[in-house]
Amino acid sequence: MRKRWLRIKYPIQLFVVTALLINCNSQTNKDSRTESPIPSLDEVSGIWMSTDTMAIEPSIRNFRGQALLNRDMTSVSWFVSAPYSGGHHTGSLKINGETPEASLFRWYPYQALRKGNFNGLDVESATRMLVEQDAIMWEITLTNTKDTVISSEVDLDMIGYISQYKEGDWKWWYPMPDWNGNRSESRDQKIEDMRKQIINDSLGADIRWPSDKEVLKSEHYRANAENNTIYINDKNTPAVSAFSLVTKPDKLKAMNSGGTASWNFELAPGESKVIKYFLAYGDDAKTIEKNVDDWTSDFDRSFAGIKSDWEKKWNQIFTPDQSFISGCFPVLETDDELAKKVYYTGPLTMLYLLNTNLPEHERVYLTGGPRWGASTTFFWDIAIWSELWAVVDPDMMKEQIISWIKIDPNKFYGKDNYGGQGVGNGYSANYWCLFKIIRAYLVNSGDYAFLDKTIGDKTVMEHLESYALNWENLSNYGKPGYVDEAYKLADFGENADNLLECVPTYIHIVPSFNIGYVWMMRETAKLHLQRGNQDKAELLKVKADEMVENILELYAGNGAWNSLYPNNKKVEVRHVLDFIYFGKFLANDVKPEVKQEMMNFLNSELKTDLWMRAQSLQDIAAKHSDRPDHGPLGSFDGWIPEVMDAMTNMGYEQDALDFYHDIEPVTYEGGWAQARELWGDNKLNKSARVRIAERGWNNRESSSGIGISQVMLKNFFGFNPQINSSVIQENDTWPISGKSKLHHVHYKGEYYRIEFQNKKPVMIKEQQTN
Repeated sequence: MRKRWLRIKYPIQLFVVTALLINCNSQTNKDSRTESPIPSLDEVSGIWMSTDTMAIEPSIRNFRGQALLNRDMTSVSWFVSAPYSGGHHTGSLKINGETPEASLFRWYPYQALRKGNFNGLDVESATRMLVEQDAIMWEITLTNTKDTVISSEVDLDMIGYISQYKEGDWKWWYPMPDWNGNRSESRDQKIEDMRKQIINDSLGADIRWPSDKEVLKSEHYRANAENNTIYINDKNTPAVSAFSLVTKPDKLKAMNSGGTASWNFELAPGESKVIKYFLAYGDDAKTIEKNVDDWTSDFDRSFAGIKSDWEKKWNQIFTPDQSFISGCFPVLETDDELAKKVYYTGPLTMLYLLNTNLPEHERVYLTGGPRWGASTTFFWDIAIWSELWAVVDPDMMKEQIISWIKIDPNKFYGKDNYGGQGVGNGYSANYWCLFKIIRAYLVNSGDYAFLDKTIGDKTVMEHLESYALNWENLSNYGKPGYVDEAYKLADFGENADNLLECVPTYIHIVPSFNIGYVWMMRETAKLHLQRGNQDKAELLKVKADEMVENILELYAGNGAWNSLYPNNKKVEVRHVLDFIYFGKFLANDVKPEVKQEMMNFLNSELKTDLWMRAQSLQDIAAKHSDRPDHGPLGSFDGWIPEVMDAMTNMGYEQDALDFYHDIEPVTYEGGWAQARELWGDNKLNKSARVRIAERGWNNRESSSGIGISQVMLKNFFGFNPQINSSVIQENDTWPISGKSKLHHVHYKGEYYRIEFQNKKPVMIKEQQTN
């Protein structure tokens, strides 16, 4: 029941309409594989949300493709399933010549729902994508809510504006067909304006984009009608699509890029009319025809089977020794209902972003979408939850590490999993990201032999050392303007796009990524010690300690830090990123009073009742940094778990758990996103309302927030494997309930349960079942 997720402090109406390792290899519990209380998919999905409180609409996915709902009752835009890509939208439904508007949305991983009312007709629609197949399915229900008979003419536009792109690069901005029939990779506001105009298309609005009628007449497609189905062929690419009307229309007309269907009927009070149809796509006409026959005759079973297929995969990811993934997502058993809801939003997002149809790898976790990233994985986003990834799917992780090491981190922030190329630009965080991902794999798998594998012109160990020492290539020490000892640090240049993208003052020598290099050198030193290379280890530790001294000189006071520019110019930046890196990696190097000041800064200037700001409103560049993910009016979802990790490392474990509880209401909209924005009349205050951000072209869903589940594993249950072989970290306090347990934690090829004994987390080996 949804009620059990409610918090009295932050009512739902804000958002909707109205650890010691003990005998790890010997202690076995025979009942440790019993089923833990995993919530159902419906329990962790979204709730009904008013469209006037949402910034971006729900999406649909099927492990191959993705699309975004529009504000009418049927159409979707931004459809893509590599190598297929759609241009306009899939067509809207009209009642008596007008397009009804959705007033409510609800997101599930297996479907997206819309509700609206038009002149006494309740209109409800469910849109689903066939799991690992090439089809989108719709079921529309119209119900008479009046006490008199309603006569209606319902028209449906069906637009199969789809092309196929097997050649050329697939980048973060994936290709799509434009109005002239050409391959386009541009992303501009007119596409979003088109989506907003769908409702007004039939009302004579000032159209800045072709109307449905014009699109249906496109000369770049040809269509024909046959047995209640419209088949569409793209003249420029091999793409073929088909709309099948499972509910037989009274009229059906083929045009060019699709066609129209209409139904005329009367509904008595309380009576309903259901319309069912689907869109199939591919590049082989005979396959399309067979699929149309099969899915038309078996629509109800296929439509219902989408949910059961998702439920099967949902249960699989929590099951040890299955074939779907190589590890297992740990099962949280707890009576802490708020923490439970937040935790299970992680596996929900991970499963939603899983893609099994890209040629580079058997399976990948995409970074975001739907308006971006149909085939892309970012290093930074997945690095945030890499310690959990090593538990969940180590085989997949190793395979992708091998391919990523071949990509130049100076040039690219990720990989296109369709064509295999690097994508994007070189983030300053890339070296840290790749190092962190590789380290997470090593310490969790115990596969230290991997260090000796040669990839390109270096062994993995040599790659790690080159990542750790890359700061030396970036240091300008000794050059004019960089003569002081303080400049013995990495200078990341003056291009903000390589750092935080939207914060113009966060450039040159910044604390965060320099701290990342300190951590990399210290971890590389541990690997050298493990391999008996004492001299190399000592050299790295000395370099790291020298860097720490220079970094600490950047403290600006009151919990904030400076960036250092040439000629001894320091600029204070009041941003969460420095808090994160100091807390995660230099907590033992920072004085207690400085840590307290940093916490005061976090609580007074960044945290809100339900979320946080990435940048303080008091930052001198706040007015010039307004992007929902990194600016003052919202935060990247990935910063939240990073902040919680930093808080626990600094000794504020209970505060971190309180923060974990506080964000539970934001999960009502669905899975983790690129960013949540602070909005409403109180957006400058702690009581700001929160929603998934659309502005700034933010993604409706994104992978970095999966790290919030990692916080439960790492910070609240203490599972934090180290190169020196310790597994459970030592903390003075463990705020999570003593009754809570984590089942099926995959470590070095075995499964363990973590529970609390004498107020300390303990790992207990689970008995193998086969």
